Amino acid sequence: MNKLLLSTAAFALLTPMAASAGEKPKTDAAKTETQAEMKANADMNAYDKDKHDKDKAKKDKTAGAEMTNDAAVIYMPAASLSAKELLGEGIEGANGERIARIDDIVIDKNGRAEDVVFLSGGIFGLGGKRGALDYRAVDIDVNRDYEPDVHASLNEEGIKAVAEFKTDKMNDYSLASELLGAELELTPGGEGATDVVINDIIFDADGDVEYLLVQKTAIGPIGAGDKYAVAYNKLTVAQGDGGLVLDMSEDELNAAPIFAMKRSGVEKAWDKTRQGVKDAAEKTGDAIEDAVD
Repeated sequence: MNKLLLSTAAFALLTPMAASAGEKPKTDAAKTETQAEMKANADMNAYDKDKHDKDKAKKDKTAGAEMTNDAAVIYMPAASLSAKELLGEGIEGANGERIARIDDIVIDKNGRAEDVVFLSGGIFGLGGKRGALDYRAVDIDVNRDYEPDVHASLNEEGIKAVAEFKTDKMNDYSLASELLGAELELTPGGEGATDVVINDIIFDADGDVEYLLVQKTAIGPIGAGDKYAVAYNKLTVAQGDGGLVLDMSEDELNAAPIFAMKRSGVEKAWDKTRQGVKDAAEKTGDAIEDAVD
């Protein structure tokens, strides 16, 4: 009996030793291989995470597109200006002094800015003389803050000598002020048609109307709802009552691109900054992994 107990105890003690004897100690090469596998797994996890983030971003973008009726988004071109920004903007004269302010913009039937209507004199913006300068005789640029800078090669005496501007035809929709906030009728019109209003007019650097921004809601002029970018030549004056018609069906309007007032240049700069931050983070992550290894 004692021999049996001794044999059993000896077997129990010798079994782990035998198992250990079957294992070889890890060499430096094996350790290096294990570390390489760990790093590869970490890289794969980072890749999977990056892929997941990209897939999520793509999904979010798709969801956003669905929210905007699958329409593309157009950002405000860096050198373009809106009528809302221009109206009321001061005009700087040849000597650097303010000689007038923009009161209106005359647009021809082809959607080209023809004249800058100005208001000079007056007190606290009230009263004064109304005149007009050729749009291309006025230097209109976008400054670093993406706001309009307006200059004219005239002094105060010169601006006073400009002939008075008179509107011979009222409500002919040749003035930007007449278009802003104007209600439009979609074609085909009829009872229960969607209300559409003009929210803004976007001019390119040459003074041509780049986009007409319209909205479906009656509160469009105060900025509510999506702004659809449509071509100026889609705008016509109806025969008879003289109202405005947008030569588009509601389905065509829904398919029009959505306009964002963010400047395209700013968007690109922000994207570049985000990419720089991402690259720096990846480099930091690599440095940490190398230090751990």
